Order: sequence, then C-alpha cells, then structure tokens
Amino acid sequence: MKVLALLVALLSLLVLATARKQMAARYDNFKVYKAFINDNEQLDAFKKIHQYIHIHMLHDIGGFNRSYEVVVGPEHQHRFEVNLRFFDIEFEIIIEDLQALLDESAYDPDAEMDWVTYHPLDKIYDWVDEQCAAHDYLDCKVIGHSYEGRPIKSIRLSKREGNKAIFIEGNIHAMEWISSATVTYILNQLINSNDAELQRLTEEYDWIVVPMVNPDGFVYTHEVERLWRKNRRPNGYSNSSGPCYGIDMNRNFDFHWSGAGWGIEDPCDHWFNGEQPNTEIEILQLQDFVSSFDEDYIRAYMAFHAYGQYILLPYGHSNTEFPPNYDQMMRIAAAFAEGALDSFGSEFTYGASGLLNYPVSGAAKDWAYGVKNIPFTCTVELRDKGTFGFFLPANQITEVGVEVTEGLKSLIVKAAEEGIFD
Repeated sequence: MKVLALLVALLSLLVLATARKQMAARYDNFKVYKAFINDNEQLDAFKKIHQYIHIHMLHDIGGFNRSYEVVVGPEHQHRFEVNLRFFDIEFEIIIEDLQALLDESAYDPDAEMDWVTYHPLDKIYDWVDEQCAAHDYLDCKVIGHSYEGRPIKSIRLSKREGNKAIFIEGNIHAMEWISSATVTYILNQLINSNDAELQRLTEEYDWIVVPMVNPDGFVYTHEVERLWRKNRRPNGYSNSSGPCYGIDMNRNFDFHWSGAGWGIEDPCDHWFNGEQPNTEIEILQLQDFVSSFDEDYIRAYMAFHAYGQYILLPYGHSNTEFPPNYDQMMRIAAAFAEGALDSFGSEFTYGASGLLNYPVSGAAKDWAYGVKNIPFTCTVELRDKGTFGFFLPANQITEVGVEVTEGLKSLIVKAAEEGIFD
C-alpha cells in the first residue's frame, strides 16, 4: 500500500508539472512593434486600437512625440499594421519572434545561482537563505506573505551600530526580471565582493534589501504568462475572457493615489491601481516594514524597475510640482548616471518622473518621499532603451549589475557630500 501511495503521489506531481508546462503561454512568431506617435490625432487613434485588435501594450500611454512598444500575435499583425498605416503612424519591428528571444534566456533549473541567467523564485530564495546562514551581520526576515501565501523576504546588512540605511526593493512588477536579478547582484557584491570601496560602504552604511515584492506575479510569469505585470489577487471584476486578476502595486501607494495615469481605472488592464489606495497585502507589508525602523534611519529608498535607463525622482503625479530638495536630488542622480556611464557607456537620464515620462501616481518612491520623509528616493529604470525592453537577454545581467553597482558607489558618495546621511 505504501508503494502504491508513493506511486500515486509521484504521478500526481508529474501531472501537475505537465499541466503547468502546458499552461505556460508561448509567443511563437509574436512580434514586438515600436510605434512612433507624433500628434494628438495619432495618439487618440493609437489608444483605441486595443479595443478591436488583440494586442499587448507594454507601456502606459502618455503623450505624443514618443514611441510605444506593442506585442502582437501572428493572427493580428496584418490588421495592426494596416491600422497604423491608415493613421500614418510610423513603426518598426524590433523583435521578429518573441519566443525565440525568450528561449535564448531559458534557465536551467539545476543551475547554481548566478548572474548569467534568470532564475525562478525558489532558486533566488534558496540563495538568500544561504547568504543569511553564512554571515552573522545579515538580519534576515520574512516581512509578510503574498496573497497566494508566498514569503516576502528581506535582508538587512549591518556591520556597525549607528549607521544610516539605504533601502532597495525589486520586482514589484512581475515581468521585469532584470529587477530582481540586479538587486541580488548588488546584494551579492555587498556581501561577497573584495572591492575596497564596496566594503567601505558596507561598514559605513546599513543596507536593507527586499529583492522580490511581488512573488506571486513573478512565479506566474515563469509558469503561465511571461507578460504579466500585476500581483495575482482576484480584483472582483471580469471581462469577456473571464475574471480579472491583479493590481499594479506601483500605482496603489497612498500618496496622490489615482491622481494621474493611463489605464489605472480599468480593472482588467495592466495598470489598474485598485478601487482604493493601500489595498494590496504585499505593499502594506512593505510599508509596515519600512515604518518599523526608527525615524531618520532610512535615508535613501531605491526601487529597481525596467526599462529605459532612467533615474526617476519624485514626483510622479505632476510635471509642474517638485520636491523642496529637488535640485539636491538631481545632483545625486547625476552622480549615479556618471558612475554607471563609465562601465559600458550606458547613459541614464534623470529627473522627476512626471516630467520625464508622464504624470502617474501611487508609486513607491513618491510614498517613501512624501509620507516617510526619506530625503532621497528614486526609481531606477534599468537597461535598455527599447531594443529588447522587458525581454532583456540574460547575457546582459552581469553588465547591468556592474554598471548599476558603479552608479551606486558614486551616488552614495555624492549623497553623503550633500548631507543626506547626516
């Protein structure tokens, strides 16, 4: 009977694994288009295309005089191109076969943790646990659990009492795999690098890292839909395809919530900001964790995202309102950009997110600045500028980690000069 029970259990696991593999969406011959929007007439037409052609917008749609990337399946490509030409919208195909590109970065589940491939959640968390067990200056906690019950882990590196802290978070948006890859690269350098400057920064400052804010969404991108952005809580709405899931958690923070943004009121869209602010358990636990520390302890808050190579400063909700110490933050952001440039020539643009991109509200960096009074906060949008976008090949992870680490070194030195850590 025991043997039979074991066989049944193994068969169940096999069926589950096979079902998961079969559920995973494929994107064979899906193309990624870049459309160039020149005026309001084109913008209005472009906004409506998704209402009658099945496409996947990769960005919030802001204003004109900019480009937008769109994923389109093979059965809709001809009609999509006809519509763009009808409205004289210029476009180019930047990825011919999305699945072929994704296959280039396919991970080996048996591989050790490294920064030359994208890893699933379990591999990342196992590595975090190993680091926590090996170093007594790491304080590791589960700050809470996601909607589906997965842990949200944190690592606090502290070698000396009385230090001020830098807070880093990653992967609040599920599809942005380069985010957690970069955050764990930085963490690995802080712990294991022999670089003298990095070791000085670990002696003189505390580092608090939450590498995975959205574990449910991240797992979903690995097992079901690579293009998923939000968390996975059913939001109570449905459309023609069935129940709608998820909230864009970087639109759900209670600072000028719902003040601006495209698609934030559509429960089935990728950017739905929720019916109210602070509805998502993941960000409530993140906020509680930040608030658990003494006032004035955390002096910098950095959220890592993809893509575009930006250092986005507060505020997001406006392109005319700026923080009181905006000029100071600009100088610090400039230092990051200068440090990152030296490694591989990657240029980072810096400034208020509402000014550089378009007004959108409810982001973590704005909450950290406007509610928690952390004097330097930003969103770092990582590589690239649109060649691969959210699908950055895994062979660029290490380069991204190197340039961002160099940028961080310069940023901390400049922030200290500016009195951020006083």
